[in-house]
Amino acid sequence: MDVVASTTTALIEPEEEICGLYEGYSTQRFVIISGCTTIAFFGVLANSLLMAVFRRSLPSSIFLLTLATCDTLICLTYTLLFGVDAGIWYRKNTTLFFLYHRYIVPVFFIAKVVQFAIPFILILITFERYLWTCTEPKRQMFAALFNERGRIVTVIFVWVFSFAIRTPVLYAMQVKSFPGCDDYFRSESVAGTSFAETEAYEIYDFHIITAIQMMFPFVVLLLLNFTIIKRLVAEKRENMYPILRGAGVTTEAKKASFVQGNVPENYVLLQVAADVIKESLIHRSSRSKRSQLRNAIYTMMAIVTSYLVCNGVHLFLTILERFNPSYLYDSVDSSQSSTFYIVLSDTVSICYMISSAIRIFIYAKCNPKLRQEIADYMKREKSLETNSS
Repeated sequence: MDVVASTTTALIEPEEEICGLYEGYSTQRFVIISGCTTIAFFGVLANSLLMAVFRRSLPSSIFLLTLATCDTLICLTYTLLFGVDAGIWYRKNTTLFFLYHRYIVPVFFIAKVVQFAIPFILILITFERYLWTCTEPKRQMFAALFNERGRIVTVIFVWVFSFAIRTPVLYAMQVKSFPGCDDYFRSESVAGTSFAETEAYEIYDFHIITAIQMMFPFVVLLLLNFTIIKRLVAEKRENMYPILRGAGVTTEAKKASFVQGNVPENYVLLQVAADVIKESLIHRSSRSKRSQLRNAIYTMMAIVTSYLVCNGVHLFLTILERFNPSYLYDSVDSSQSSTFYIVLSDTVSICYMISSAIRIFIYAKCNPKLRQEIADYMKREKSLETNSS
């Protein structure tokens, strides 16, 4: 979520600084941002529900709990950074304007930390699913990483690393005042500090972060998912898939442990694919079963593609911001962002927010066990409320 593109930033020369840079809100943009803010608010509630469900099966579900927490924060920060900003500019609310510029820097920092952490949590979950398709000796090599203590330590490390590597953001931003501006709603804006203009920060923000946060996770996730699918197809063809080696206690326990993990989107789809493969080899699957397998694989490919699209647009925007071409600004008033820049930055942010907000639907559709757990949790909470009243 490239929220820096949505904030008002002073980028013109000091002698020309009269009012802060702003993007402006047409009626159409206000309606779009308001609609997306509603989706983000739903995402906060939906992911809070997932957090409550995953908390019941800790520590085995700590990766999923962490992912749900990140999704909640992504949706919450979108609301605070975009929804409130839209309300300020379109409704001209002075109170919101004042509060917005008091919290924007720390909230922006939190958004950057969470955005950095999410792909690494996904890598951990994917790698765990990859190990499930491996031989026992290879699984034992990483047993310390995925046991109860190892999961907790790994999550703590991801959070500490994410906070540490994104800390420079706090020193690269400031809320700048423009006392000479006649427009109160442009009298303050977020501006870069002198530290943000140094060559060291530019290398860090563009080269290092882009490589670690965007390129590395995508390549790793793509390779892991490709390897898993390739193994599933090969084992189907050779009739050697581990889950077909009998109905012994060990195999069933391993499968149960996998399902209880409530793995997310593409990982759940891999389980669906495995189940269909099992049935097809044992019962000579029908056309409908083959169609189910094909749809599961296509869905996984769509999810990976959407990840590529989000990161591709994000990378494109990052490169544009680094070179700072003139077409990012209005041709008449250089203190205003161009329509092209506004649309592009909004697209990146909306893409990431929606992917987090709708995750509960993917869980519910692809994982019947989790769908039942969510329903049971809601019934239990409703029953407690009824009894207490």
